[in-house]
Amino acid sequence: MNNAGDVLRSFYAAVTKKDLATARACLADDMVFEGLFETYRSADQYMKTFAGLLQITVRLDVKKIIGEDDDAAIFFELETKAPAEATVLVAEWHQVRDGKIFHARSAFDGRPYAALFSGAGGRSG
Repeated sequence: MNNAGDVLRSFYAAVTKKDLATARACLADDMVFEGLFETYRSADQYMKTFAGLLQITVRLDVKKIIGEDDDAAIFFELETKAPAEATVLVAEWHQVRDGKIFHARSAFDGRPYAALFSGAGGRSG
């Protein structure tokens, strides 16, 4: 499974089932995730924060995944509960190498989530 779109579909299929072990298997160990508030420089660091986000996730509704060569993009609607109650459209660009996601960038309206990343060294979850 080296097609970037297929890898991303597998990752988010596992995420929506909250199967974090299967989701983690889709990521390269040295994955870099560039988010709105922080950059994570390993898959384990990213998954730790992602697991925290899933704790407040009410719904993650994948709208579209588009893959071309080693690149894939996803658009999903994310609904979260307190302490960051919101519904936002998230766009992410993922790059795949050797069947694993090694780089991702995320874009969304971060205003509802800013408080989660202020103080305490900028970490949440």
